[in-house]
Amino acid sequence: MCGIFGFSAVGMKKKQLITATDKLSLRGPDASGYFMSEPIGLGHRRLSIIDLDSGEQPMFSKDKSLVIVFNGEIYNFKTIKKELKELGIQFVTESDTEVLIEAYQAWGINKCLEKLEGMFAFSLWDEKLQKLFVVRDLFGEKPLYYTKNEQGFFFASELKALEGFFEKKNMSKTGLNLFFNLTYIPAPYTIYENVFKLEAGHYLEVSTLGEFESLQYYDLEKITLENQELQIIQYEDAKKELREKLFSSVEERMVSDVPLGSFLSGGIDSSIVSAIMSKLSTNPIKTFSIGFKEKEYDESERADLVAKHIGSDHKLYIVGHEDLLEIVDETLSYFDEPFGDSSAIPSMMVAKKAKEKVTVVLTGDCADELFGGYDKYLGKYYADKYNKYPKLLRKAFKNGLKFVPHTRKTNQTLRKIKKVIYSAGLSPEERYTSLTSLGYTELQKKQLLKPEFQENANAIILKYFSGIKGDEHNKTFFSDAKLVLEGDMLTKVDRACMINSLEARVPFLDSKLVEFSTRLPHHFKIDGTNKKKILKDTFADLVPAETMSFSKKGFGIPIRLWFQNELKEELIELLSEEKIKKQGLFNFNFIHKILTEHFNNKENHSSKLWLLFVFQKWHQKYI
Repeated sequence: MCGIFGFSAVGMKKKQLITATDKLSLRGPDASGYFMSEPIGLGHRRLSIIDLDSGEQPMFSKDKSLVIVFNGEIYNFKTIKKELKELGIQFVTESDTEVLIEAYQAWGINKCLEKLEGMFAFSLWDEKLQKLFVVRDLFGEKPLYYTKNEQGFFFASELKALEGFFEKKNMSKTGLNLFFNLTYIPAPYTIYENVFKLEAGHYLEVSTLGEFESLQYYDLEKITLENQELQIIQYEDAKKELREKLFSSVEERMVSDVPLGSFLSGGIDSSIVSAIMSKLSTNPIKTFSIGFKEKEYDESERADLVAKHIGSDHKLYIVGHEDLLEIVDETLSYFDEPFGDSSAIPSMMVAKKAKEKVTVVLTGDCADELFGGYDKYLGKYYADKYNKYPKLLRKAFKNGLKFVPHTRKTNQTLRKIKKVIYSAGLSPEERYTSLTSLGYTELQKKQLLKPEFQENANAIILKYFSGIKGDEHNKTFFSDAKLVLEGDMLTKVDRACMINSLEARVPFLDSKLVEFSTRLPHHFKIDGTNKKKILKDTFADLVPAETMSFSKKGFGIPIRLWFQNELKEELIELLSEEKIKKQGLFNFNFIHKILTEHFNNKENHSSKLWLLFVFQKWHQKYI
């Protein structure tokens, strides 16, 4: 795993190339390398994973006409290498980067990209064609940002390396609104004007003048439409194929020349991945989890149960929420732009602990999006049930909820009930935007933001949902695979691990497995309220029976309590009338209203206040 930076720009000095690249040192602490041939510059920071002795970058083709900087792993590089050897091509390293160069030279950019299975962001300079290619992987596991100014075109693995090449005070209205809707900013947008994330499955073709064109090489929407004609009908056939594909994916992702382990939360997905690793390994695998001193947030017993069942070398780290408080600022700062998924904080903690023992981990992420693991996927089911009750009864029930206070005991149940009631009267499109937007609704956002900063973000969110044929369920799964994975889940995992120089691999994101999931009927994934049905049925023999019946927990942190105690003073200071009015972005009266309701336990506004807290911390540092 590495960090890359580069440009096609006039007037740049090698010192600037080195300075910008070295801002990515946490992504690549082991080595650095630079290529400069005006107007092209490429920089690389390396975290050594495969071919430790001869995988230095930038890497050149044998004739020196090609040079590449590469971040990630090509999991099927040995298969591609064998195919290239059959064409008579000889190799001098064991690196997947050399395979990538030779594949491009043999087949060109498009056919080369069609063959790749992996997580990656890379840039390749072709001296003969005088073109710079900048590529991001199929689903957006690895980040890639770019911008253009009067000097030319610039790209980097993280925003911090692009500082100085764009105007930081020019905040994007679209990025701002997406953040307060979704809690994150999906590609191609960022919080800055004229700075973009390269979309998953796309590459840029850049000229020596810094002009560029974005081209799509992997289209999940197209594949999903094609797969609707190839739907799997027999449940047992689907189970067999799922088992084969996940075993194969895990095996490919276990290739490493450095110590390797897995995150084991004790939930279904990480337990399945860890169990498969144990089956494939000749030695006990290393597993890692964190537990909390506060029992209501602790699920370490779940992880311990699985670890004993599969015989892993398990490391459990018990932390208190005071430990998490210590890394709040460090975590939020590393994202370079507002990122409101609070589970990033405990994710960073477990990554920090795992790095003490290994350099690579496998995770159970992304199974929820593919196989129906979230409560929101039951939105239509519960809405239909609720709508069957008489209208007067529904009205009385809704009014009665206003008198139930939000406390530690009632909070979770109340939030779920209110979501069901709210979504019951919505269209499929409205329900998707409502359940996907974990921050502010459009109405609330109009009350929060000054008119000149308001923009309706639902149109952007719905371009994913409306772009696929099929029923509401299919539209939801497809949209989440395109929107939520890239913008939230994969961003969180990448940053939490890379700040600790740890590589994370996601077996559920093998393209063959993703495409397989689009061929499954909805009832294979969710049967009534039984979520991830096929996943549980397929792998029930590998994990303890109790694991399959555990309710989903996730990495919870006590934001509500923090805002009433340890973080209360800082929250009030960040949202003070003087600061808000000077800033000129928000309506103070609305902020005062939700603060008062929260502190009086009238409503639980933790998530909304957390977004404001995160944004203000970012704004204070960068703007």
